[in-house]
Amino acid sequence: FCATTENVDLRVLPYDMLDGGETLLEALKQTSAHVPCCVYHVASKFGPAQNHQQTALDNVQGAEDLVRTLAKYRRDSTSKLMDNNSDNQQDKLPPKLVLTSSMAAVRGTGQAPKNGKFYTFEDWNTSSELGANWGASYQWSKAESERRARQLCQELGIPMVSLCPSFVFGPPHDAKSSTSYSLELVGQWAQGESPVQSR
Repeated sequence: FCATTENVDLRVLPYDMLDGGETLLEALKQTSAHVPCCVYHVASKFGPAQNHQQTALDNVQGAEDLVRTLAKYRRDSTSKLMDNNSDNQQDKLPPKLVLTSSMAAVRGTGQAPKNGKFYTFEDWNTSSELGANWGASYQWSKAESERRARQLCQELGIPMVSLCPSFVFGPPHDAKSSTSYSLELVGQWAQGESPVQSR
């Protein structure tokens, strides 16, 4: 997502979170180096999987690759601007990252808030274990992905904010062939086939 005060340019492009950042870098190259850029990360695998441990590790790897790609884009853009003798300091702004994390990163099943009343930025999931089951692996991956993204953003100078919704779903790209586990759950809730869960 790239914006100026005059207009907004929103593009949805192909993305593979396990390609080492290649598709993201290609998308970023289509943005103007003179326009502040913000990347909204909403990619994470969610749902039952036979190899849930690998799925969780893939989620963490995807978040790490995202931050490293933003840093590479910043280096490449700054280098090009310097080659063009640009004096505009705004040109050298790093891309911003909005990471869609999860309440799963804030607390594990049954985990109480640190302050005993409500969850804050100081709360982290400390109870979900990688490999215990697919749900625990997913919750672990959300906490670890956010931790690693924060750490890398601090090291690499990328501004970041994280959002921790309890559930995310939306219209599928193709409703007839969608395999979205989130939509399947919502459908079960709407039909009364399973109890509504708070995540």
